Amino acid sequence: MAKTMIIGDETLQFLAPDGNKYLTIRSVVYDSWIIWQDALPQDQELRLMITQEIYDNIVELAGRIHKLHQSMPGYKALNESPFEFILWFDPLDTDPDWYLGKKCRFKIHDFTAEEIAYYNTLKKANKLDIKEMTTRMVEAKIPVRN
Repeated sequence: MAKTMIIGDETLQFLAPDGNKYLTIRSVVYDSWIIWQDALPQDQELRLMITQEIYDNIVELAGRIHKLHQSMPGYKALNESPFEFILWFDPLDTDPDWYLGKKCRFKIHDFTAEEIAYYNTLKKANKLDIKEMTTRMVEAKIPVRN
């Protein structure tokens, strides 16, 4: 894989565990509306706490959310991101789901939390643990592997 040189505003990039710097406006998973800026803390120092495990968890959770979103009506007709991420990777939280990037809270424009939870039930191989937080916001978590 070729290395990309990034010049400019440091807040628009982060250092990945592989030693490369990536733009925070880059998709976490291919062809997704979910970008690294959604998952990472604003504080540059906290971004340095990303380990390979945390990176992998963020990628897995984003991939599951992306697949959930693909199953929802209107997915292909979008011209801008329908997501609003409220909280994701928080290395200062004492809950391992938060400090390991396994959990996030978000909204999807034009969908209620109940609808998001419903569409999650349709994806048998890609389940998320979804908890309705408000009428529009959900908390999604990578399911515990047995």
